[in-house]
This record gives sequence, structure tokens and C-alpha cells, in this order.
Amino acid sequence: MVHYHLRRGGVTRVIQNAIQALSAHDYECVVVTGEPPPEGVDLGTAIVVVDGLGYHEAGIALSSDELLQRVRDAIRNQCGRDPDLWHIHNHALGKNAAWTQAVHAMANQQIPLLLHIHDFAEDGRARNYNYLRQAIESEPDSGLESILYPQSDSTHYAVLNQRDQQILQTAGTPSAHVHLLPNAVATESSSETEPPSGEEPPLILYPTRAIRRKNIGEFLFWAALDDGDRRFGITLAPESPGEIPPYKHWQAVATELQLPVEFEMGLRKPFPELIQQATALASTSIAEGFGLAFLEPWLANRPLVGRCLPEITAEFEAAGIELDGLYSELTVPTDWIDTTSFRGRLQTAFRDARLAYGQPVQPEDEEEAWQQVQRDQRAELGHLDEIAQAEIIRHIRKNKVNRADIVPSDWLANLADPQQTLRNQQRVQQRYSLDGYGQKLADLYNSLLSASSDDCRPHLPSGAVLNQFLSPTRFRMLRA
Repeated sequence: MVHYHLRRGGVTRVIQNAIQALSAHDYECVVVTGEPPPEGVDLGTAIVVVDGLGYHEAGIALSSDELLQRVRDAIRNQCGRDPDLWHIHNHALGKNAAWTQAVHAMANQQIPLLLHIHDFAEDGRARNYNYLRQAIESEPDSGLESILYPQSDSTHYAVLNQRDQQILQTAGTPSAHVHLLPNAVATESSSETEPPSGEEPPLILYPTRAIRRKNIGEFLFWAALDDGDRRFGITLAPESPGEIPPYKHWQAVATELQLPVEFEMGLRKPFPELIQQATALASTSIAEGFGLAFLEPWLANRPLVGRCLPEITAEFEAAGIELDGLYSELTVPTDWIDTTSFRGRLQTAFRDARLAYGQPVQPEDEEEAWQQVQRDQRAELGHLDEIAQAEIIRHIRKNKVNRADIVPSDWLANLADPQQTLRNQQRVQQRYSLDGYGQKLADLYNSLLSASSDDCRPHLPSGAVLNQFLSPTRFRMLRA
């Protein structure tokens, strides 16, 4: 298993779970990484550190041939031979172009590879993508897609959700080579958690770090509509400097309008205590990877309310998890915002997003992006930016609005009953357990190792992945 680093959380947690889950199967795992793991990180297996495999910002410049040789030598020194199979995480994210090219070289050699994609450079990471393009397309006879997404019978892909599966398949990767591999969930339940005491107004808790894609304005929208009998809480502030100004904006709006919202609750009380106080957990996010936010509330014995993401949640519902408290869109009359001003900002942001990837802008694309925001004189809140969302919140706070103008009119109308919460809890435990994850991995490995390796498939067409992510239908101001 290969990843650039083993810093806590994220992919490191996925690797830890995989190693634990595979303990019941006949696989010996060695982890290869580009920097020493932090103190206290124990994967329960050998860890091999290779200089030059980390993020390219580390300043170690190696050719792809040199880097691959270093990695192979390190594994041979540890194991005495080459691995049977390579399970490689985020090889094309734009963190190390030499490693991306090395993986392509291994694919051409028909070495069994499972390329595990957690994130795409094409998905709002223009800096990463342009770094790859400059590093790779500067070499003769090297188209970017053919390097980023190699195709062979011995190269398979693992993705977190149906959206990513569809993107790779639409780009041209054979369906049999793209495997849906949802993350394992820590399925220990908190069913002993009692309902809130009732001594305070009900708390609707958004357990998140308040970055832009978490759509904080929509959460404040519901707080602004509240009749004063509920509290709304957000657990953590963002850490990235670029995320701080939008966060400060929402704090100022909440103060200005005296919204019943408390920020950074996680700094004042332990998380289990906040869960104990919460009547329900919320998510208004417009973009997720795997979607833990839709599963973990049930394990905490709390219902989930807010916005669903069909590309993510459809799989959960197919597994029998009932998400009645979620809506797929939230619309209000367009005359609650300054549409002329917003459309100008939308046009600028859409152009900037495409130009950041070196892609041309067509007028029909700009019109399609606008049509995603509004139809029939109604605006979709999750498609707006912070300025327009604040206009709507001020409108409903300062005017007597008709609830019928808001669809849905009340997101808390379908709070799960205790029996539904229990059913969802059991289904999450069954469907996303470590045991199940280990069996999926073992089956996937066995299938890949038994695949024929004499057919080198055509490369993906130019822009096959990028053009899907840059589609106007996917554009969101909160991710611009």
C-alpha cells in the first residue's frame, strides 16, 4: 500500500482500516510512504519510508525512473522480493508528478495495480492539475490523460462513490475495472446515548469544520426561519487561511441578525457531550467524498436532517438506510436576491474556474450554469454564493415571509423516530463494517491477481475526466 504520507486522519485512516480488515485474509501488507509517520501512528505492519515519494513541495526532485527504482529497492530490502500487488492511493492528485509517471510505467509493464482514488485534481484543484500538466506534457509524446489514468487489464480503480465510478466509466475505463469501494465506518454504536434532557431548547448540531463547501449559509437560513424554540450549533472553525474570510462573514451575519446560532461549540465542550445535547445532527454540505456525514449520526443514536447529495446518498438508500429528513434542493423566489449582481459574479467565477484549467469558455456554457441556479423564478440556495445567501437570510429575518414560498417549508418535519434510527444504525453496522470491507478488498485483490495481462487497452481521450468536472451542471459558487 502506497501513499505520500501517513499523517493522521484521511487516507491514513483508510489504510489503517484496510490493514485491520485484511487481518482475517491471507495477505501480508507493507506500507510505503514518503515521510516518517507521526509519533503514535501504528499501522500494525511494516512501514517503509522512501525519500522523494512525498509531496513535491518537499523539494526532492527525482525522475520517475529514479523514484520507481527507489521504491522497488526499498520493498525488496523489506520483503526480499517484489510485491504481488500494489494498492496505490491518490496517484493522480497532483502531489508528485514523478510518482504519477512511475505508476503509468508500472501499468505499461502489466504489474497488478489497484489505483484508489479519494480525490481528483480535476475537481476544484486547478493548481494541482496545472502542476501535473506542466510536468508531464513537457515531455514528448505524453498526453496528460494517458498518464493520469493508465488502462490495462492489470490496472483497476477503486472509488468511494457512484459519482466517481460514473466519471471514470464515462471517460472510457471499462466498467469491470472500476470498483465501488465505500470506506469502512467505525461501527461501534452509541445506542446507550439517551435523548436530550429537555431542560434547554432543542439543539440542531452541525458537526463539521465550517469550510465553504459545507454550505454554512444554508444552515443559518434555517436558523433565521426558526420561531425561537430551537438552537443551532456548528462544532469547528476552518483552519485554511483562504476559508477564514467566508467564515467570519457568517459570524458577522449571525451577530447582525441575532440568529440562534452558536459557533465553535466543539472548543467548549467534548464532542460526546454535544451529541448528548443534540436533538438531531445536520448537514447542508454541497459536496462530499464518501459521505460519512450521512452514516455516523445513526451510530450516535441521533437522526440526520438537511441536504442530501443524490450522487452520494443514493447508494446509502439502496442499502436500506432511510434518509427521510433530507431534501435534494432548497428553493426560494428569485426576487429575494439581486439577480443582476449575482449573475455577474456567477459569470466571473465560472470563467475563472475554466480558465484556471486552461479551458475555453463558451457562451452556452455560461447560460447553462445560470440555468442550474434558477428556474421558474426560483433560486436554489446551494447554488448561490455567500453574498446572495446573506441577502435571502436578511430578507426572511426582516420581512414576514410566507412559508409556502420556501420548498421544502420545514426541514425538521421528518425527524426520524427511534425505531427508524435503530434500523439505520443496524444497517450501517452491517453494510459498512470492517469485516465487510476486508472481504471486498480480498475479493478485489483476488480478481485483479487472476486477470489476464496480455492486453494493453487504449488511452482515455484528451479531457475525458476534466471535461466532466468542468461541466456547467456541476458548477457551484461555493466551490469556485
